[in-house]
Amino acid sequence: MTQSTTVPGEARGLPRIGVDHPLAIAAAVAISFVGNAVVMGMPLMVGAWADFLHFDEQQVGWLASADLGGMFLASLATAALVSRLNRRHLALFGILVAIAGNYLSTQYHDYEPLLAMRVLAGFGGGICYSTGIACLAITTRTGRNFSIMMFGLVAINAIELYTIPHLTGAWGIDGIFLAFCVAFALCLAVIPCLYPHTPAGTAKATGERQAITDMRLPRLLPWCCLLAVSCFYITIGSFWAFIERAGVDAGLGDTFIANVLTLGNVFTLAGCVAAVWLSRRAGQSRVLMAALVGMAGVLALLAMEISATTFVIGTFGFCIAWLFTDIFQLGTLSHIDASGRYAALVPAAQGLAQTAAPAIAGFLLARELGYGAVMLLGAAGSLAALCLYAVVYARLRRLVPEMADAE
Repeated sequence: MTQSTTVPGEARGLPRIGVDHPLAIAAAVAISFVGNAVVMGMPLMVGAWADFLHFDEQQVGWLASADLGGMFLASLATAALVSRLNRRHLALFGILVAIAGNYLSTQYHDYEPLLAMRVLAGFGGGICYSTGIACLAITTRTGRNFSIMMFGLVAINAIELYTIPHLTGAWGIDGIFLAFCVAFALCLAVIPCLYPHTPAGTAKATGERQAITDMRLPRLLPWCCLLAVSCFYITIGSFWAFIERAGVDAGLGDTFIANVLTLGNVFTLAGCVAAVWLSRRAGQSRVLMAALVGMAGVLALLAMEISATTFVIGTFGFCIAWLFTDIFQLGTLSHIDASGRYAALVPAAQGLAQTAAPAIAGFLLARELGYGAVMLLGAAGSLAALCLYAVVYARLRRLVPEMADAE
C-alpha cells in the first residue's frame, strides 16, 4: 500500500493517486462532511421547519428522522456494495441523488411530499458519507485520518450553524436546501481524487491480522461496539435535533442560541488536539468512557433546568464529548477489527439510532413531557453505551491487555 499504487482510470487521464495520497484523503474527508452536513445542521433545520412551515414537534421529529433514515438505508447499501463497486461511481450517484432530493424539497412544502424528499436527500448524503468513511478505512494511518475527518466536520459545522440563520433570513427554508445543493455540486470536483478500490495487498494483510485477532477475541466484541455506537447516537439524535427548540422554549433568543451552537463547535476544534494527547497518556478506551460519563452529566444538568448558563455549559460539554466519543469509537473498533468490515457498518449503526431518536423525542414532546424528558433520553443512551464499552474494555484487559489501553 503506497502512494505510487496504480489505480484504474489513470490511462484515461485521471490523477495517479494512491490510497494514502493526500489528495485521496482530502477527497474522502470532503465527501464525508458534506454527506453528513444535514446531521450537523439539524438543530437549525428543525427550527426552520417549525418557524417557516409551521409543523408541530411530532412532525419535525419525523422530518428529522426521514433525513436520518435515508442516511441509514444508504449506509446499509454502501456497506454491501462498497467492496464491489467503484467508489467514484458510488460517490457520483450519491451526490446526484442528494442534489435531486434537496432541490425537490424547495418545490414541495406540504408535510407528506417533503417527508419523502428528505428521505431521498438523506439517502444521497448517506452514500457520500459512508463512501468517504470506506475510503479512509483502507488508508494506512486510519486514526490520524479519522481525526482529520472529525476536525473537518467540526469546522464545517461551525460555518454551517453560523450561515443557516442568514440563509433563512434571505430565502426562508429554501435557502438551506439550495445551499446543500451547491455543497454537493462542489463535491463533483473531488470525485477523480477518490481511490476507487481496496488494494489487493491491503485485503491480504488485514486478513492475516484479522485471523490472529479472531483467535484471541470473541466475535461478539465488535458487535458490542456497534451496539454502543447506536446507543450513543440515541443521545445525538435526540439532543441535537431539539436543542434549538429547547432553547427557544426556555426563552433564549434566536441569535444567542445560534451563536452558542456555533461557538460550541469552534471550541471542539481544540478537542482534536486534546484527544490525541489524552489517548497517548491514558489510552483510547478510558478516555472514551470518561467522555460518555461527561455527556450523561451535562444532559442531566439540562434536564433539571435550561437557562442561559446551563445552555452554554450543556452545549459546550455536549460538543466536546461528542468529538471525543466519535474519534475513540472508531479507534476502538479499528483495534478490534483489522478487516474494516465492522467499521463500514458504523454509519448504519449511527443512522439506525438517529432515525429513531428524533421520532421518540417528538413523541415525548407530543405527550407534553417537556424537553427535560428529551435530555434524559439522551443521557440514558450515553449511559447504555458506557456500560457496553465497559464490558468490551474488561474483556480486552483480560484477553489482550496491550489492545485495551492502546492509543
